[in-house]
Amino acid sequence: MPLDRAEAATAGKAPNATWLFFKRWMDNPLRMASITPSSPSLSRIIARNIQREPDEVVVEYGGGTGPVTKVLLESGIPASRLFTCEIDPDLADYLRRHFPDVNVIQGDVCNIAELLPPQHVGKVGTVICGIPMVLLPWEAQQKIVDSIFKIMPPGRSFLAYTYSLGSPLKYKELGLKARRVGFTLANVPPAHVWAFTKA
Repeated sequence: MPLDRAEAATAGKAPNATWLFFKRWMDNPLRMASITPSSPSLSRIIARNIQREPDEVVVEYGGGTGPVTKVLLESGIPASRLFTCEIDPDLADYLRRHFPDVNVIQGDVCNIAELLPPQHVGKVGTVICGIPMVLLPWEAQQKIVDSIFKIMPPGRSFLAYTYSLGSPLKYKELGLKARRVGFTLANVPPAHVWAFTKA
């Protein structure tokens, strides 16, 4: 099958992050939610709200092309203490190439307790959820939230970012407390960051 013009232009070299992200969005808009990767402004808000003890790790749900991953590393989180879980094989391969020292897991976040090395289960300081939760039905939200609390110590918060005006989660139905911890206009589209704990 002949390559289209865009594919021909990138044949034989690693894909551009923005083009790859847009291509994955075209393939599955509901999975990606946005047509562009997260901005540095949004990533910095997330990084400022990370909680992690020295013996704990950070887990990112939905690494995409790694804009949040990059800022987390720049904020001082050691690559060995950062795990990013990405369900899309192409995006997971991209993350492995560009962040070779970060622990990239290709798989469904609902299975994170089995995918994460056992010594880190219960030792996750913060989970960052980049999955478009607002687009998911309640049952799917429940599965993802359950997976988060399986790997975190009791009493901890997880972060989720969204492009909607309200909470990305039906948090009362999920038995959660919610607070918005940041907002940025310097993102396409503008984004909010929320923190959730068990009620």
